[in-house]
Amino acid sequence: MKLSITLTTFFFFLHFSLSATGPWGSGVPGSPEMLELEAKWRPMASSPGKMRGHQRFNEHKYGMFIHWGLYSQLGGIYKGKKMEEGGIGPRVAEWIMRNKEIPRAEYAKLAETFNPTGFNAQEWVAVAKAAGMKYMVITSKHHDGFALFDSEVSNFNAVDGSPFGRDIIRELETACKNAGIAFGVYYSHALDWRDGGDSGIKDYGPEKPKKKVFANYFDPAPIKFDDYIANKALPQVKELVNNYELCEIWLDTPIYIPARHSFAFYQTIYDANPEILVNQRIGNHFGDFGIPGDNVIPDQINKDAWECVATTNNSWGYKSYDDDWKKPIEILYWLIANVSKGGNLLLNVGPDGMGIMPPQAVANLRTVGEWLDVNGEAIYGTQPWRIDHEGNSALKMGGTEHRRKAKLDFNFGSDDFWFTTKGDKLYAIALARPEGRKILIKSLNDEPIRKIRMLGQRLYLNWKKTDAGVEIELPAFLAAGVGYALEVSLADD
Repeated sequence: MKLSITLTTFFFFLHFSLSATGPWGSGVPGSPEMLELEAKWRPMASSPGKMRGHQRFNEHKYGMFIHWGLYSQLGGIYKGKKMEEGGIGPRVAEWIMRNKEIPRAEYAKLAETFNPTGFNAQEWVAVAKAAGMKYMVITSKHHDGFALFDSEVSNFNAVDGSPFGRDIIRELETACKNAGIAFGVYYSHALDWRDGGDSGIKDYGPEKPKKKVFANYFDPAPIKFDDYIANKALPQVKELVNNYELCEIWLDTPIYIPARHSFAFYQTIYDANPEILVNQRIGNHFGDFGIPGDNVIPDQINKDAWECVATTNNSWGYKSYDDDWKKPIEILYWLIANVSKGGNLLLNVGPDGMGIMPPQAVANLRTVGEWLDVNGEAIYGTQPWRIDHEGNSALKMGGTEHRRKAKLDFNFGSDDFWFTTKGDKLYAIALARPEGRKILIKSLNDEPIRKIRMLGQRLYLNWKKTDAGVEIELPAFLAAGVGYALEVSLADD
């Protein structure tokens, strides 16, 4: 497996940036400043430590994203009005401060009632482990400015500013380490509605910015963006990378952040631990892995590092009235479709204000974990093959709103197969069972096949090549569950 930062990677990031939801930094490509910063960035991004981080990232493939904070207490409802009833901006629940234009002092009162006695780090990690997830990433601070860790930079945090008084990030870090789960954090570095983080929109954006809805125009802090970066965001990121053992840090909403700030975040993280990977949303193309967009599955295979982030319903933070849960078959599709294209899936759960994960989401995740117990070899540590899929199903995943409105059908055909590869093994993954015992996989016909077996079983299967493809006879007995995966052993070239 090639683990290096190349021009291909750079243009991959650029493609994702242009196809996502807006500008990704105010640095000017090709300018003297950018050329100087890129020359400093490349050796760090291709260092041996960073390559070890990439190797681990690829081995994991599947992780749990958690959006949790003060907003979780509201459940998407403020003063009797749901997110969809009026308001400005995105309608996902963690945006309630901006959507309902809640003044900073009024929103801060939520910290006085933040006492999630139902939170148990070991239970959350146990859910992730049972789901087959290999890493966890949680919102250490979202756009509302409230931190879930013990911070000396700002007392607006769970330890100093709430009756809960506990370092949530430390407890999860410890629980993950004990369970063998890698741990990472999300940190909203450019957007902070409390303390002046406006993604550089006012100071570095155009006169009429298209992304004005992101910033706090209703009750803005009298703080310049540069001062917010210098006095809060960068120091808190430094606290996170120096005080906690992290596999990745997930930054967000760079919009018009200057290149020098993006680079400063990257340098700070690298200096603490070069193995910590940083996502593309650091801004100005200084990330280690790409993001195709929220709830977006890209159309094409890409062998560079990237991660799809998706929700278990239609909101990241807890929304009390959103019961549109992704069923196990849909979650499996998201996982398999992304991995077969070369990416990871970071699937989000939004616990409620007391720290309880939605029971239906947990049940669905556990079912997927049962599938992975049998078929995980086809997922973890794999690479994309020359094609990702054959068959008649062609689903498009174009974002959170697209998924909610499209009413997609996840009734796959027995001729649908997704492919991954690892070493001399090729995996064909199905999400439906055939009516009989024989299946045909067209794409295998030119491969030097030695033997084929079904994951979860030791016996090798009968197969033969025909003009139409490779015909395989499945076992007479198939255990209950969704689909199956075949391991195809290949001869050396």
